[in-house]
Amino acid sequence: MMHATDTEIDRNFEAFRSMLPDLLQTKPGKYALMHAQRVVDFFDCSMSAVVAGLQQFGEGHYSVQQVTEQADNLGFYSYAGGAGQA
Repeated sequence: MMHATDTEIDRNFEAFRSMLPDLLQTKPGKYALMHAQRVVDFFDCSMSAVVAGLQQFGEGHYSVQQVTEQADNLGFYSYAGGAGQA
């Protein structure tokens, strides 16, 4: 059974992958805070992105992806669950 958190993370990841070529040109190494299949903001470290995500959207309603050549779908551990995964 798929949970809303899984769906949000999966949708964000697919959106992130489609944006990745452009993001690699403009934001390499940054951490993208994702919500509703869009990038909300970029951060220098994952913890800052996680804290902002929790404050703005609540647990499970966002994800964080690093802008790198290899986009990894970490599922729940895409930092969508909370600061403990950062």
